[in-house]
Amino acid sequence: MASSPQCTISFDDNYHGVFFAGQTITGTVDIDLPKTKKVKGVLLRVTGLACVLWTETYGTGITVAFQGREDFLKHTIDFVRSETDDPIEMAPGRQIYKFTFQLPTTLPTSFEGDYGYIRYTARVVFERPWKFDLTYKIAFTVVNQLNLNTVTPPLNVAVVQEHIKHFYCGPCRSEPLSINVMLPMTGYVPGQFILVTVDISNRSNKCIAEVKLKLRRQVRYSSQTPYKQVRTVYNTLAKFQCSGVDAKGSAGYERRFLVPPEPPTRSDTIIRLEYFVEVTAKVPGMAYSPEVQIPITIGTVPLVNLNQTQHRASIVEAHMTTASSLTQKIFHSSVPSLIIPHTFEKSAGRSEVNIQDDDESPSLGTVPFSPRYPMYHFDTNNQPAVHSAKLPTIHAQPAKNYGGDKIPSHEQPTRNR
Repeated sequence: MASSPQCTISFDDNYHGVFFAGQTITGTVDIDLPKTKKVKGVLLRVTGLACVLWTETYGTGITVAFQGREDFLKHTIDFVRSETDDPIEMAPGRQIYKFTFQLPTTLPTSFEGDYGYIRYTARVVFERPWKFDLTYKIAFTVVNQLNLNTVTPPLNVAVVQEHIKHFYCGPCRSEPLSINVMLPMTGYVPGQFILVTVDISNRSNKCIAEVKLKLRRQVRYSSQTPYKQVRTVYNTLAKFQCSGVDAKGSAGYERRFLVPPEPPTRSDTIIRLEYFVEVTAKVPGMAYSPEVQIPITIGTVPLVNLNQTQHRASIVEAHMTTASSLTQKIFHSSVPSLIIPHTFEKSAGRSEVNIQDDDESPSLGTVPFSPRYPMYHFDTNNQPAVHSAKLPTIHAQPAKNYGGDKIPSHEQPTRNR
């Protein structure tokens, strides 16, 4: 028989442990003691914080560690507490404790990145006399809702961006290469499609080998010590590779990106998340190829004042949710205000992380963690799908991927890091 306590932390009616900021959390701590244990107290400690850390080495051989930290949540619930200096003897066997607390409405969304994280944990702590404390810890996901209808300037407006490139200069200056990129709107939620329309007029004598369309995420990590420094990381969430354009030729492309499960756009913490669509015309022999970038906002409440063209652009036949298909999907009623059927999905390309801290006291164990984000499901009119019965909570299978130029407009592009 094991000599250490066995612990589990579970949340009521929430298998994946995903909560929205402002939501009340209820759950159970299950402790199994193999023998009598002396403690000063047993408690549940809930924390939420953002941490960044990376190093940079300079030409002099000096390596500098850049760090930053922001605390968002600290909450403690006592299950057992000695009212004196003497420890309490806990009898062997199973003991169950219920807990409840409300999350603040201002909490930022969970995120696990290359040089930092925004992480929320719940840990059981055994405070022991004259010994290091014992802990057992799990992480859970918090999602801060972003209503796209409240963002200014409005996101339900079509955007067209143009890039004109002349090769060489002076008397050798070429005729222009013109790249026009259009999005029907710039605000989306995971589960909607981004329709990207590209028109290229190549009047130069340079050939374009290929045209790449990408949906990208930009993460900015900001340090606080030893001084303020920023490190930026770009990730490609999805991409299309299209055929090129001959000299003196022209071409048009239309592709749809399915917005993957990602945390909402946010720019008020030491970890800033932004998204954009990027179109690049690859010109052989050039160190820099012409490109167009259009910022987009990913939220959790979709735009409502859309015209018919915008409605059609953000859904396609393969993604439509009908009454007959609802039984094949998994939905979760997280909060009453969130009426759109959704599943909780892991971010593409992310593996589970070890949440054990280097400076932590002896641990009874942790559970590997990967945050999950709501992935929404719409019907044929881009409205929330309607379902009348509570469905079991399982996880939807990922859709198949395609690569290359000849891609049906209703399918997903390839994804990579």
